[in-house]
Amino acid sequence: MKLTITYEHDVSINAFRWTPHAYRQPLHAHASLEIGLCLSGTGRFYFGRKAYEVNRGDVFLVNNEELHIAQSDPDDPSRYLFLNFDGALLLAEDPGLLLPFAYRSSRFHNLIPAGSALAEAVTPWMLAVERELRDREPGCLAMAKSALIQLCGLLLRHYTRELSAEQQLSAARSANQTKALAQLVEQRYREPIGLRDVAEELGISMSRASRVFRETTGRRFADYVALLRVQEAKRLLAGSDRQVAHIGFDCGFQSLATFYRAFKDATGLSPVQFRQTFGLGAPDAAPTRK
Repeated sequence: MKLTITYEHDVSINAFRWTPHAYRQPLHAHASLEIGLCLSGTGRFYFGRKAYEVNRGDVFLVNNEELHIAQSDPDDPSRYLFLNFDGALLLAEDPGLLLPFAYRSSRFHNLIPAGSALAEAVTPWMLAVERELRDREPGCLAMAKSALIQLCGLLLRHYTRELSAEQQLSAARSANQTKALAQLVEQRYREPIGLRDVAEELGISMSRASRVFRETTGRRFADYVALLRVQEAKRLLAGSDRQVAHIGFDCGFQSLATFYRAFKDATGLSPVQFRQTFGLGAPDAAPTRK
C-alpha cells in the first residue's frame, strides 16, 4: 500500500508522535523518507520480511521504497516520534546525505539500537526538528531544516565508515553524478526534458544515469522532474492569480491531465483545491496528512 504524505509547512518536513496499534496493520510505503524514534514502550517494527524488537531509544531508518509498519506490545504500547521528509531537501544540499537511505532492503539493518553512539547522537537532532516545527518561533523552518541536515550528516558519516575504500569511491562518484543530473534538471525542468538529454550532456549512458539517480535519491528520474514542476506550480498557485492551465504548462507539464495527476499524487489535492485552500485570500488552513 502506497500512502500519500503532505507537508504542514513550507519546508517539506513533518514531525509527529504516534502510537501503533497492538495488532499488525498492512505494510505500507510512501514517497517521503522517514526516521522513527521509540520514545517509550515496546513492540515490533516490520520491514518486508524483516522484524525488529523495539525498545525505548531505538531509532529506525525507512527509505521511500521499503514496505514497513510498527506494532505495539498490547501490555506496554510503544510511542514514536517520526520525521517524514522529502529527499529533495537533501539532494539540494548534498546528494551524499541521501546515501544512508539508498539501501537494498535485504542487506540493510534498519535498527539503530538504543544506547549506541549513533542513536545517542541523532536523538537530540530529531527532538530539535520536532521542537522547531511545533513552537514556530522566528526562523523555525530554517532551524528545522538545519537540524535535519545535521542529523543526516551524522548518518552519512556512520554508514560511510562501514564501506570499503572502493565502495566509498563508488558512492562518491554516484553522488557527484546525481548532483550534476539534479542541477541540470533544476535549470531546465520547465522544458520538455528527458533522461536521454541530460545523460548525453553529461557524457554518461542512460542506464548509468538512471541507475545512479535511483540508487542515490530513491526516485525515478521522471518522478524528480515532476516533483520540481509541482513545487513551482504550488508556489504560483498560492502566490498569484494566474490561470491554473497556464501555470501547468509554464511549469513544464505537456498536458493538463498530466499536470492534474502529478499534482494530486504529490499533494493529495487538485491544483484548484490547493489554490482555494492556500491561495491569495484563502482562509488559514493546514493540509491534511494521510
